[in-house]
Amino acid sequence: MEKNISVDVIERYLSGNCTPDEIREVYQWFRSYDNIPDSLVGLPDDEKAIVKEKLFAQITSEINNSDNDNIVHLNVNSVNSQEPKERTDGTQQNIERKTYSLWAKIAVVASVTLIIGFLLYPVLTNRHKIAPEIAKAHLHDIAPGGNNAVLTLADGSEIILNNAKKGLLSQQGNVNVSKTSEGLLVYKANNDESASGNTKLNTITTPKGGQYKVMLPDGTKVWLNAVSYLRFPTNFSGNTRQVEIGGEVYFEVAKNHAKPFIVKSNRTQITVLGTHFNVNDYPDEAFAKTTLLEGSVKINGKQSVGILKPGDQASLNENDEMKIAADVNLKEAVAWKNEIFDFNNTDITSIMRQVARWYGINVIYTGKPAPVLYKGRISRNVNLSEMLAMIKYMGINYTLEGNNLTVKN
Repeated sequence: MEKNISVDVIERYLSGNCTPDEIREVYQWFRSYDNIPDSLVGLPDDEKAIVKEKLFAQITSEINNSDNDNIVHLNVNSVNSQEPKERTDGTQQNIERKTYSLWAKIAVVASVTLIIGFLLYPVLTNRHKIAPEIAKAHLHDIAPGGNNAVLTLADGSEIILNNAKKGLLSQQGNVNVSKTSEGLLVYKANNDESASGNTKLNTITTPKGGQYKVMLPDGTKVWLNAVSYLRFPTNFSGNTRQVEIGGEVYFEVAKNHAKPFIVKSNRTQITVLGTHFNVNDYPDEAFAKTTLLEGSVKINGKQSVGILKPGDQASLNENDEMKIAADVNLKEAVAWKNEIFDFNNTDITSIMRQVARWYGINVIYTGKPAPVLYKGRISRNVNLSEMLAMIKYMGINYTLEGNNLTVKN
């Protein structure tokens, strides 16, 4: 059956501006390309070849330039370069990049995006034998994560949200707790006095391979990534709106200048009035990172304090040392919320921590991980086998047995 694709979508893919849905569309079209020689629509016949040539040139040039059969082409990246617009204590300045480990001095950047390899993989496997590890992964495949969370009510009872039917789930004081047809968990006061009634604490927790979205009683929207939690009152009485989190959580805080919104995590406390921001504070990450998209936030560590403007990212380590970077890549910071893995000069252990949380696997390393950094983007909606195929093309060897992934260094 013929499957067409708009040239506008192809052009957005080539420029790196595709939405997650468009990336999947390009993937589906590319996978069936062998049987569809003229499936571009929106162009005259004599111009179709130009677009096709541009698309395939982008992909095949990386293969032709590689030293081996892997798609990834490695280039040395100097670690003495300046990080743009680093600042501390609210002052912008250019500072030299800090070296946190010796191997960073020989860091290497993989310049080919993962999404190129992701698109190419189905075509290559029609022409070449796939690696035994990838074939094994297909036989024991693991689906990507999805909407999966547990809601713990004030009395300790639990509701498995992915199994719960839509509609009213519980009544907590004067607040109704319901699930919409889209899977959104909604807290709504059943009278005009949203701050009245007894305050009850609820907790929503996502496991490995889980994510969820909740609307708090003040209208604040919250997205939880895998292996995360949000603890919150069913109504915001008093002078503040205070919640507690762990893992990675994105907030769109409803404005209320009379009642600041406070987020507490393991290493930070964040105070806002109404804004959009992302907090990443997993216990196995070296830094607790807060990234601001809109508004203004105040970050408190145990001793350090910082004020963020839109585009800023605060990083706080275990020693309570805070670093604030300006004009960071916001799309990368919230890519998970938009169903994308987005890696930018990322080492393999950082990549694997994200993969492990999303696919619910355990990662084991044989030897010290190689000092290599990677760039790339790939959909979070692909099966584990397809993610691992890209890792294989990057030159990383592994074995998968059940839920245990062993990375060979």
